[in-house]
Amino acid sequence: MDGGMSMTNSSANLAQLQLQNLRYELPQGTAEDQLRSVAEDFEAIFVKQMLESMRSTLNPEHRLVDTGMAGEMFEDMLYDEYAQTMSKSGGFGLADMIVNQYRA
Repeated sequence: MDGGMSMTNSSANLAQLQLQNLRYELPQGTAEDQLRSVAEDFEAIFVKQMLESMRSTLNPEHRLVDTGMAGEMFEDMLYDEYAQTMSKSGGFGLADMIVNQYRA
């Protein structure tokens, strides 16, 4: 099996674990605060999966870093931070839709 395929499978497994952990990592605060936090975390996981799919289409010579396994780990963490930042800034709006759906 090639390296790209194993990274995709491990990314999918990581996303499943992150989704399972959402219910156990509720922040302190009101139900509204908890709902907002979980919705933003879900959006971040969704955005990370989109970024992973996009990243997998790049040619190896166009990758951000090319330093082997350590570079892949760094790039994965970087994309995770991108996803968290995008989710917290409300650029996609998925978290807002989830919160609004549960309010109704």
